[in-house]
Amino acid sequence: MEYIRALLKKYPNRIKYGILILDIFAMIIAIRTYVNYVSIETAIEDATLQQQQKTDELAFTQNFLVNYEKSDYAKYFLEHENNMLLWDEYIIKFEEMYQKQQANTWTTATALNYDDTEIKTPQQSRQKFILDKINK
Repeated sequence: MEYIRALLKKYPNRIKYGILILDIFAMIIAIRTYVNYVSIETAIEDATLQQQQKTDELAFTQNFLVNYEKSDYAKYFLEHENNMLLWDEYIIKFEEMYQKQQANTWTTATALNYDDTEIKTPQQSRQKFILDKINK
């Protein structure tokens, strides 16, 4: 005990720095150990989740998908999922036919000649936009 006291009195700064270096080294080891522990825990959780997902997928395949594909309507449903039509089905496309009316009472009543004038208000801009769309 006297020997340790003598060393502490003789070299106090060296002993402080030595203990500080050992403390930093121990902290680095502790941090690395904790990071490894956390990464192992997350890897275990991820593996458990993947296992559960694979189990659910397998159960779905065995309990539903196999029975679905063995059913009488499987071909019908698969063709419709792939956008294939059966022999008695047709695509009906509805379109509206627009005819341009040359003598529209609304356009002739509200038509203003904006080609030569500047647009100064939002109302004029809106009216010009509507008239351009109608006239085209």
